This record gives sequence, C-alpha cells and structure tokens, in this order.
Amino acid sequence: MSKVFAHRGSSIKYPENTMLAFKKAEKTGCYGIELDLHMSRDGYQIVIHDETVNRTTNGRGYIKDLTLRELKKFSIKRKWYRNEKIPTLDDVLEWAMTTNLIINIELKNDKIYYEGQEEAVVQKVAEYGLGDRVIYSTFNHKSVKKLKQLTDSEVAALYSKKGTNPLLLVKSTGADAIHANHRVMTESLMKDCQQHGIPVRLYTLNKPPLIKKWIDAGLAGVITDDPELAENILKEKQ
Repeated sequence: MSKVFAHRGSSIKYPENTMLAFKKAEKTGCYGIELDLHMSRDGYQIVIHDETVNRTTNGRGYIKDLTLRELKKFSIKRKWYRNEKIPTLDDVLEWAMTTNLIINIELKNDKIYYEGQEEAVVQKVAEYGLGDRVIYSTFNHKSVKKLKQLTDSEVAALYSKKGTNPLLLVKSTGADAIHANHRVMTESLMKDCQQHGIPVRLYTLNKPPLIKKWIDAGLAGVITDDPELAENILKEKQ
C-alpha cells in the first residue's frame, strides 16, 4: 500500500518547511513528512529548500554565509504567516519525538556541498534516537555513498533527469530506495525496481489523476504538497 509523505509539510496551504506546515501535515494522518536541509555558517542544520533565504523570508543572503542567530531574525513572508521562523533540524526532531511520523530528510548539498554535513545530520538524528524513523535522500550521489557508510537508516537516491536508469543508479550508489520526479518515472521502471526490492517514491504528486494513477500502480511513496488530498484518495482506494 502506498504511503503519503507531506512534501515540505502541508505546503499547499501553509508556508513550506515550517513547523506550522509539519504540524498541520501530521493532522492529515499522513505517513511521513519531507524536509530540506542546508548548513549555516556556524554549522547548524537549517530547514529550508533554497540555497538562499530570499524567496521564502524577508531576509537576503546564502544560508552558508549566515549564522543561526542571523537566520532566526528573519520571518517567513507568505501571506499572513509572518510570525513563522526558519526551523532547525533540532526543532523538527524534538517535535517528531512526540509523533509517529517517518521523517524524510533531504540534504540539499548538490549545488553547494557542505563539508561534514552527512556526519552532522546522522549524529543529530542519533541524539534523538530517531534513526529507525528517518529516510535520508539527496541529489548528490557521492553523498548517498557517504551516508550509506555512516548509517543503517534508509538512504534514497534522488534524480530528476530523463534517461536515468534507477536500477543502475541504485547499483552505483548503494542506495536503498529511489526518489524521483514523477515526470521521469515510468511504471515499467518502477516495477523493475520493485522486483529488486527497491522502493520507489515520487514527487511532487498533487493532482488527483496522478495520485490515483500511481497508487493503482503500486507506488511505495506519494510525496505531495497536499497530504490531505492524497490521504483521502488513499482511503477511497481502501
């Protein structure tokens, strides 16, 4: 049965990658949440999608150039949610301990490589005792290999390029799972992965026909901005 992951939280209604979006996602009954991680100048794991704060906050600058103290001064600039702040991984994991959610942590280290991020994130997850409830993912396939050396948690290889063979990607990286853009996946490729015991999760499935199509095809994970919609479709299927 397919599992629903809230992409950056319940981000269709609430500001992405915020504690509000994650808490609202949990209320939908979804299986897990997905979040993105960059690293601040002083080594903190910052939950935000872009390399800069420019798009989602009232601040300016690259995460790598800003300290946690500076980042916490910024506010989310989506509609009326201006009291929301950028969370840290600590903020999310501390809250996650009060839930049963699976946490998909995407390391955003493909455009800017953060030296030592893999070790820091794995250590942080271990501090909270959540290793059995975490899935790591990244577009940086060297980082996939590194994570596989550091943790027993599931590690997924992300990709979005057409022509990529997911099974070959698994073989070359040692990944446990595939997370792919739905536009580059076919049912045949997914079945090949499943026959080799490799779960496939697709992003970002937001429209009912797409969600229904992939649930019917036996997709392992629906990664969506609208977990409430996906959960309702899943219940109808059951």
